[in-house]
Amino acid sequence: MRSKRRYFQSYTSVVAKLVFFSLLWSMLTKGELSAWAFGAIIVPIAVWLNLRLFIPQKDSAAQKESTESITSFSFIRLLCLLPYFLMNSFKGGVQTSCLAFRRKAVTTSGIVYYSVRIPRGKVRLWFMHLISLLPGTLSACIEGDELAVHMLEVNAANIRDIQRCEEKIAFLFGFELHRGTLEE
Repeated sequence: MRSKRRYFQSYTSVVAKLVFFSLLWSMLTKGELSAWAFGAIIVPIAVWLNLRLFIPQKDSAAQKESTESITSFSFIRLLCLLPYFLMNSFKGGVQTSCLAFRRKAVTTSGIVYYSVRIPRGKVRLWFMHLISLLPGTLSACIEGDELAVHMLEVNAANIRDIQRCEEKIAFLFGFELHRGTLEE
């Protein structure tokens, strides 16, 4: 019985990925039917790479304990946070455009190392991806609980924005963060 369930889960996962990558290919090629001559090769390769490279890792006891403390994702909380993320996405675009059109390229760009308080797993991935919506920031890499964030302008306001983003993600998934420190 258990092997049938695993087979069904893996089968539905493959089908869902095929549908997703097919839709993505259609969007990227603006629905051109002639593009499917190449897409018929690219889409299955993308699914295969996704299945091979993004294998879920088995959680350790500490990770299971930390992820069990997350109550759940809430669509109502997501709707409450949507204006925050849309506004920061807009601000990020405006700030990047202003920096691009400056006559003098005087920026204080750099890497900031942030101690992540969100537990490992999908919630942490949400946080890392949403940092890119903040003005002038991009998640570079993570090692352990240290997240390297590239900033176009390193300043206290941008660092506070990262911390605020982490707090918003914690709110979205319904758990509290312990106080952490920021390092530059």
